[in-house]
Amino acid sequence: MHLMLEHVDSPYIRCIGFLYLRYAAEPSTLWTWFEPYLHDDEPVQVRQGRADTTVGEFVRSLLEDMDYHGTRLPRLPLTIERQVKVKLLQSERIEERAKQHMENKAAMEYFQKIGARVQALYGDADNPVTWYDAVVDRAILRDLESGELLERPKFYVTFPEYGNTEIVTLGEVDLPGSNDLKRSPVESGGSKMDCGRGHDDGGRTFEREHRRRDDRYRGRSYDDDRHRRGGGRYDRSPPRRERSRSRDR
Repeated sequence: MHLMLEHVDSPYIRCIGFLYLRYAAEPSTLWTWFEPYLHDDEPVQVRQGRADTTVGEFVRSLLEDMDYHGTRLPRLPLTIERQVKVKLLQSERIEERAKQHMENKAAMEYFQKIGARVQALYGDADNPVTWYDAVVDRAILRDLESGELLERPKFYVTFPEYGNTEIVTLGEVDLPGSNDLKRSPVESGGSKMDCGRGHDDGGRTFEREHRRRDDRYRGRSYDDDRHRRGGGRYDRSPPRRERSRSRDR
């Protein structure tokens, strides 16, 4: 499956792979498959006579829309659907932040300094994704497997509060003081959402709004169905010991 999603000959082969996964894969695994490609900028023309889109836009549409050119996609379980909406918003904030950093030469130089103090995102299955103080150990400029130069650098960072080391992307770091610590990226990443909430909320304000709206469409009460959020991009163990992780392509 990975060979199909990473195929270099044609974006159409890749899109067929994503479409197959949307129909056949377990819903709980979709985010793991799709997340690395949400902002893939390879152009593709999905429909004749229509303007080109990108592989990333195609992937996001498979998660956001139930209709695929007149064909109904399999319904996602309500819990997973809500989680995906929250994660898509978080991913959008991270992508916007990365683009802003790329346009800021001074910030890019600062992030690549060994020992630079930054803020970085961290989360796991039990805690929402939030901002923590971190220190840059080194910048990753080349793919760890292929050796090819990365379009955007990644970083080894250490979280002094816990002592663990992680690899984070450009959109998952920010300059000191840019974000209120112990706040989710949904709230502090440029969103106009309820910024008065803190760590315990973990972006659930956005999730609750979608619950109410979705449940109205389904003719059910919000209080009839309560689910916990978890998994996805930051589905890792709590920061207790030193370790590193990479998802370089």
